[in-house]
Amino acid sequence: MFRKLRTRQTICLVRFPGESSVPIINESTATEVANAARAMRNVAKDVAVEQVKKRKTRLRSSSKTRKSVATRERIMTATSELMVERGNTDFQMSEVSARCHMSKGALYYYFADKDELIQAIFASSSEDLVAAIERAVSEAPTAREALANVGTELVRRLGGGSPLSLALAREVGVSKGSVLPVVSDNFARTIRIIAAQLERAKTEGVVRPDVDSQLAAMFMAGGFMVSSLAAVPSQDARTDCGAFAHALMDLSIRGVGVGETCPAASEG
Repeated sequence: MFRKLRTRQTICLVRFPGESSVPIINESTATEVANAARAMRNVAKDVAVEQVKKRKTRLRSSSKTRKSVATRERIMTATSELMVERGNTDFQMSEVSARCHMSKGALYYYFADKDELIQAIFASSSEDLVAAIERAVSEAPTAREALANVGTELVRRLGGGSPLSLALAREVGVSKGSVLPVVSDNFARTIRIIAAQLERAKTEGVVRPDVDSQLAAMFMAGGFMVSSLAAVPSQDARTDCGAFAHALMDLSIRGVGVGETCPAASEG
């Protein structure tokens, strides 16, 4: 039987009394082991400290990001209010900074110039429009109501004097084509939503089974958008948008012809 015996000089395996012990680690080796253990503890401590620093840095960065996003939103909201009040995009950056209670230097930190600011408003408003359409469709109990809701959102958000319509008008005029991808993408998404509702309407007996839903969706989306841009807002914008949207939707569903086919089609 052996027992461990630890001393300051050696670590031995000790036999029973009367028998000599057998050293297995001398003092030099023990020192090296102890030093290695301390080094490992120091490395582990350094790693832990570094991880804590990185975590704090990430938290600070995340906080700054949230503040930056909030500040950008505040600037765009203030600018949108200016645009709606004037009915155009003829404003100065100094007016925006004054309304936001910040210096012009701080304003230019977030937006390099007026064009970049209006472009941001346009992109954000376009995304908001599609999100509102998706939400309106999801809440509609029938396809007919969903299509009317799509029209209402388009009329309300694209109506004359809205931030989106004003930003769109300026972007088309000064962007030299750079705005087209944003318009095309959101227009395509809107068409897909309308086409899906037209397919749904077929099952509800509202739309003829032989109708090309994709073609009809392009026609309806274009009609809604152009009509919305051309419409003059009334005093009661909410009621006016709903009534106007329902009128456009009924016109799209029922058509303008008096017979089953239009004259040009029957003559061909």
